[in-house]
Amino acid sequence: MKKYLLLLVTLMTALVLVACKNGADDKIVIKYAAWNLGSVNDNNIERRMIKAYEEKNPDVRVEIIERPRIVDEEGNESDATWDAFFNAQAAIQDMPDVFQVDNVVKAVQNEWVSDVYEYAKDDVDFNKIPENIRNAALYNDKLFALPQALFYMGYFINRTVINEKSPSGSITPVYGMTYPELMDAAKKNARAPITGGDGVVGIDGMNELALWLSAQQNDTFDWYTYTEGEGYNLDSDEFKNAMIEQQKYFGATYAEHSAYVLESTNVRYQKTGDEFWNPNTRFGDGDKFEIGSQAIKWGGSYNLRNWLGATVDPNTTLPGLFGADIDFIGTPAVEVEGVKYHKIPVVIDYIGVGQGTDHPEIAYDFAKWMGFGVDGYLKRLEIAEEFPQAGAVNFAPIVQDETLVDAYFELYPTLVEFKKIVNNHQDFIIESLAKTVPGFVQSRWEGRYDENRNIAAMLDLIRDGEVNLEDVIGNINDLANQYYLEAKAEFEDKIN
Repeated sequence: MKKYLLLLVTLMTALVLVACKNGADDKIVIKYAAWNLGSVNDNNIERRMIKAYEEKNPDVRVEIIERPRIVDEEGNESDATWDAFFNAQAAIQDMPDVFQVDNVVKAVQNEWVSDVYEYAKDDVDFNKIPENIRNAALYNDKLFALPQALFYMGYFINRTVINEKSPSGSITPVYGMTYPELMDAAKKNARAPITGGDGVVGIDGMNELALWLSAQQNDTFDWYTYTEGEGYNLDSDEFKNAMIEQQKYFGATYAEHSAYVLESTNVRYQKTGDEFWNPNTRFGDGDKFEIGSQAIKWGGSYNLRNWLGATVDPNTTLPGLFGADIDFIGTPAVEVEGVKYHKIPVVIDYIGVGQGTDHPEIAYDFAKWMGFGVDGYLKRLEIAEEFPQAGAVNFAPIVQDETLVDAYFELYPTLVEFKKIVNNHQDFIIESLAKTVPGFVQSRWEGRYDENRNIAAMLDLIRDGEVNLEDVIGNINDLANQYYLEAKAEFEDKIN
């Protein structure tokens, strides 16, 4: 009898241990890791999305793998780096089923992500995403990451500044206007200071100009003249012309534009030391757009969350935006020999399904819920409206679905120009190539041009008029493509 009881107790204990290991509820467990979860106490919109998924799928439990906090010698806390976190999880063989992917190439090379093309190819929601965005992480019919968030790059406008602070004859920019029209508006919207710091900046963003302006003029070019599967075209007429345009604001003619272009104002002040041209003396201290002293500003649509909040919050830390009417118009169009080109740069955040997951189909469904999926996005908007303390939705819909777009812009009714982009625009420039193109960091920045200078430094010297473009651009192009082709060959060996 005692032996029987002992055996029964042993069996029951084993069953309890197995149940505990499986969550004590026989649910399918999906492990998830992300950098935007905040703390448990924050209970932000991402954690609420996870809870909503579990409620929608009662047979699934999502287990968050929390990223550890690192304490330095002085007692300061910070999150562990994403690489350190993942390497640690790989070492203990406890990888997530779904996770945010900071670099798709690295995740593939480290064998962290699965190919999910079989689930995505017939997914109605996925196929509503503009083609070059949905295929940005597609390699030889293998899809290693899904879009989780999409951010547009381009120009913000402040209608209040333009209408109330700019001179008569000012122009309010709109989506679809051409590049010359945008620069004309910038010039007419600028105002010289009457007293210290009360001027208006016309525009900034010339630092990025050649990288997207060249792509506007060629259907096959992406950011930095990249062509899918082939490499870079830095020796092309499109890039040369775009760089010549950019030189206007940094090189010998910078002074002609310093009254309305912030970068030129900075260059003039740095070269002359004349306090009158000090940007802070002319326009005030701080970010000129955020203090209400700028008409047109380059940036990413992820800024909308903070900036729109500031426009309606009397206690905002950005008082220059309180009461302002701001909008986003993307990049302008370009006309070449009578043909109008209009592509808008975008930054994509990715989410992946872990390699070796026991439940790939459910993992895909959850990744879709947290990212591009229609149902998930509608729930995200619902949470944002019901629990504003959980945080705003900081990215517009990825899927071009009228219901989604209308629901998003009901929350932000002043963004009339941005809505046109999200609703209708089809042609994009992928800015976030460092996440998906092998060797991009070397080809764009770190690759050595000579013993003392890298590629990024050489491009800056061309921009500033200190090195002749024609003398070096062929060599830079050859080097960029050399770095790319070497990395591409290594990457393709891995995926094949």
